[in-house]
Amino acid sequence: MSKNLIDAERFAQAGSPAAFNGVGRLRLVRVAGLPCHGAGPYAWTSRDNPAGPAITTKANEEETMDGNLSRRSILKAALTTGAAGAAGLLSGTAAFAQGADGWPNRPITIIVPVAAGGIIDLLSRAVGDVLSPVLKTPIVTEPRPGADHMIGTRFVARAEPDGYTWLFASVPFTVSPALSRNPGFDPVADFAPLQMIASSPNVLVVPASVPAKTVKEFVALVKSKPGEFNYANPGNGSSNHLGMEMLKQVAGLDIMGIVYKGQPPAIVDLLAGRVQAMMISSSLVGQYVANGTLRALAVVAPSRLTALPDVPTIAEAGYPDVNVVPWFGLFAPAKTPAPILAKARGALHDALAGQDLQGKIRNIGAVPYPPNGPEAFASHIKNEIAQWPALVAKAGLEKN
Repeated sequence: MSKNLIDAERFAQAGSPAAFNGVGRLRLVRVAGLPCHGAGPYAWTSRDNPAGPAITTKANEEETMDGNLSRRSILKAALTTGAAGAAGLLSGTAAFAQGADGWPNRPITIIVPVAAGGIIDLLSRAVGDVLSPVLKTPIVTEPRPGADHMIGTRFVARAEPDGYTWLFASVPFTVSPALSRNPGFDPVADFAPLQMIASSPNVLVVPASVPAKTVKEFVALVKSKPGEFNYANPGNGSSNHLGMEMLKQVAGLDIMGIVYKGQPPAIVDLLAGRVQAMMISSSLVGQYVANGTLRALAVVAPSRLTALPDVPTIAEAGYPDVNVVPWFGLFAPAKTPAPILAKARGALHDALAGQDLQGKIRNIGAVPYPPNGPEAFASHIKNEIAQWPALVAKAGLEKN
């Protein structure tokens, strides 16, 4: 951990006033036409969906039941039943590869790599509500939180590329390779971008007890008392954290980051004045600015927010290089067939262009993203991946 970052719990204990879901497990079920070890026909299926179709993935290639029955042995048994059985397997594969005519014919699951109730979860459900009647299938949001988004992201990277498992990702998706020696996924090689959905700009705020009324006044105040101020960091690698680190570097500030487990506990200490600044999500800041408990100094966004029209952008405040803007978008596993990707992307593009989804996104407190398509989304991802290593290194964060 950086010498300029400490955990909020350690911060409290030191005398400051600051107070596996895993990947889907597998089981064996009986399947007609697959004799196995004299005990009857079997194939792999998801423990989470035992009534669902059999699945095959690299993750379960060597998985065994009672130590002696692997997927490889199941396939071997199937092929030894004769050419008819082999032909059946091959014809099913060929039909799947031909196109998206039969897709979707069962529910689509959107994996959210954070706990339920946050902005990613809410956006996922909004997309599902609008898209489900269009694709004529249920769309289910499934939270798989943990390890700074990595558990849920790994799950989708290893999922069957059949169009039925999507990932709703945000900034940590591109930051993880810079923060982790082995994140367990490659943001470019393991995923196919579907559509950028929304952004939720952060707002630089201070509690009412801090006298600064502009960014320049805040910078001058911190510089006048080096090492005496702290900022709330709701998670290493979050846009809130990286935005403050950018401001620190650009403005030359000596200010300590206190690490919290999410924005809600960070806001508690911010309101109490136990930390003196934070980059907070615009979806969370409105009530505090309205009642005067927090003062908004700038929005980290290309333009002013409709909800905060009197608050300047960070560029207008004199710091255009502070440009970490949170985004939220959907991905499928990389090897998903092109016809399925095209159908999914087309449906998402049309939904995002419509007033229904745009209205839901704004009600959540986010900003709808222009439906620019997968190419622009892929370019955005690559640009972000390229910029994080230098920032992480300057922040003094070590890979874990």
